Amino acid sequence: MTQMTGWKNTVGTAIALQWALVLIFAVAAWLLIGKFGALSLFLGGAAVALPNAVLALWLTLRLRSKGAVGAVGMMSGELLKLAFTLAAIVLVAVKLKPELSWLAMLIGVVVALKAQWLALWVTRRY
Repeated sequence: MTQMTGWKNTVGTAIALQWALVLIFAVAAWLLIGKFGALSLFLGGAAVALPNAVLALWLTLRLRSKGAVGAVGMMSGELLKLAFTLAAIVLVAVKLKPELSWLAMLIGVVVALKAQWLALWVTRRY
């Protein structure tokens, strides 16, 4: 049960940190470049953070019910997460087309991706 607690703490911290950084950067974008820049940045970050949160939830539930995930389960989940992320980015681009700030959306994607690396540093045990 200790392993499950460590898993939840690490994954929960990573997901929370990812969303917090996306929100902080979106607020900064709102102040610096306006509403559509902030919306582009937030939706770009959400396109990465939401599939990541769904995968973490699925893996947590599977770990709790079966006790192990396995390589096939993990790779399948990662593949679905990637497909969902790409679909979400395309959807954001199509829906915001006239007002989309491509640079802000790309920054949101990068912030969400790099937050995962920051979470590894924050949650590491000495």
